Amino acid sequence: MESAARATAYDRLSPALADRGQPGLVLRSLGTKAGTVDRRAYDRFSELRDEFKARVAAWSAALPGLADAQRRLAVETGDTGYAVETPIVYNRALDEVGPGDDIAWLVVADNPGKREQEAAMNRYLVGRSGQAAERFFARELGIDFRRQVVVVNKTPVHTPKTAQLRKLARIIPKAGPVLEESQRYMAALVPELQACLGARVWVMGLSELRPKGLFEAWRAALNEAYRLADADALGRSLPAPSKGLYGFNHFSMGSFATDLKRRRASGEPVVDAVLRIGAENRPRLLDLSTDAPFL
Repeated sequence: MESAARATAYDRLSPALADRGQPGLVLRSLGTKAGTVDRRAYDRFSELRDEFKARVAAWSAALPGLADAQRRLAVETGDTGYAVETPIVYNRALDEVGPGDDIAWLVVADNPGKREQEAAMNRYLVGRSGQAAERFFARELGIDFRRQVVVVNKTPVHTPKTAQLRKLARIIPKAGPVLEESQRYMAALVPELQACLGARVWVMGLSELRPKGLFEAWRAALNEAYRLADADALGRSLPAPSKGLYGFNHFSMGSFATDLKRRRASGEPVVDAVLRIGAENRPRLLDLSTDAPFL
């Protein structure tokens, strides 16, 4: 299964970027009208979306006992009162992206929670954290979160709370390889989708990227993906895609708002503060040898 993921997401990365001429590296200023996804970029986006949908189906077929394990997890952690309907979630909102759409940000969240996995929903970031993000993007950035933002996760495997992924792997050990493979696959998609959409990348959640954290595999694969993408861009005298990568705290529990308030300079416009803070956090995504603390 891992080899199949690498064939679709890793091995194609550099040639695909070269073939597209890096449309994603023309990044727009926040607060201005987004550029549109041209037909060529949209065709590649469609390929990536369909590959992802196929991978979700394959992972689901490989773990027929996952839903029962997630139900057991919910009982053990006291997260009862909801039905496990979609153990591994494909984001249906990806099907609504079309040629000519104005996409300002590619947002990377953690994994689907209770609301996201509902069969009637199957969309990412629609719970409390997503609602907080939606309000902030509209109020402070002038961006319609549901129309101008594309959302992916670090893994599409559902748990009520992200921290429970580790316990889920103990309940059903066969889920461990899928959790790691899905993280690597999703990380490899990030610079590809960035290039297709011509968007900045907003990575939501930094603490579990640390060594031995839940998303250490995702971080390692992201580093490799951007190493390839940046090398390809350098060889053609183009800006490095990694310069469009920004890291932030979660919107949940007020973490993002608290960090923004603490680090925003007096009189600094919110838009400027967001880009500065996100760039300052970039070494946490691409070089975790930094001395910056994990929040």
